[in-house]
Amino acid sequence: MDFYTQGSRIIVEDTSNFVLSHILESGQVFRYTSLPNCYQLITKNLICILKSEAKRVIIESNNNNYFIKYFDLHNNYTHIKEELAKFSLMRDAISYGYGIRILGQWELEVIISFIISSNNNIGRIQKIIENICASLGKDMGGWHAFPTLEQLSEADTDFFVKAGAGYRAPFLVKAIADINNGALKDIDKDTTELARASLMQLAGIGRKVADCILLFAYGRHEVFPVDTWLDKAYCHLIGKEGRTRAEMSAELEGIFGKYAGYAQQYLFYFYRKTYKNMEDE
Repeated sequence: MDFYTQGSRIIVEDTSNFVLSHILESGQVFRYTSLPNCYQLITKNLICILKSEAKRVIIESNNNNYFIKYFDLHNNYTHIKEELAKFSLMRDAISYGYGIRILGQWELEVIISFIISSNNNIGRIQKIIENICASLGKDMGGWHAFPTLEQLSEADTDFFVKAGAGYRAPFLVKAIADINNGALKDIDKDTTELARASLMQLAGIGRKVADCILLFAYGRHEVFPVDTWLDKAYCHLIGKEGRTRAEMSAELEGIFGKYAGYAQQYLFYFYRKTYKNMEDE
């Protein structure tokens, strides 16, 4: 990736592999806002401003090292796309969402966000998360950090219901308590299969949500989350019917191997943007 730092800025020169709308609208992150001529993104207790200008992207923050890792800037996406383009079913999706990158996010934020995301749409997910952050997160002066585990542990079911989480509220309370009690303490040492099983022991987490967490928080790029969009696209992609989502996921992981998570992002973005008759999950 062609980038360099300049004071509090990261300048990305290679926009063939970095397009802000592709990255932020690919279903992996929720705390961003589109502003005139830029995006504002909040993650953990940090904020950055993202601007596209003169065929480059400028990332303004007070923590360059964090955002270099967050935007996966040391990874070679040209090579990843070349490998995935060997599969004919990937070529249109890669061409459409060529600027996607998989973000390296804070584990707790991803877990809470994707429990909230279940059977939900982007707008509602964002509103619920912001309600939680505004009430529990540290006031950073004009915006709020994502709450720590300690802060989240202070909230009860009624709080999350009032925040808009609905039936997910008791799941959040139980999952937070289990994490606080060490439910995921060894997950980094586990195989992907065991890590998935550990996540699925938490309330509100099924196979798809677990795989999203593994991909976006733990860097397990060999997983392939199957959601509504890819469920509907599966027959078109593979030419088979009558499969469960777990079976679809396993087959697609087998096809793409270590690039499965990248393939999922290109395909998700492509089908979500081009299948206008589909509804958000």
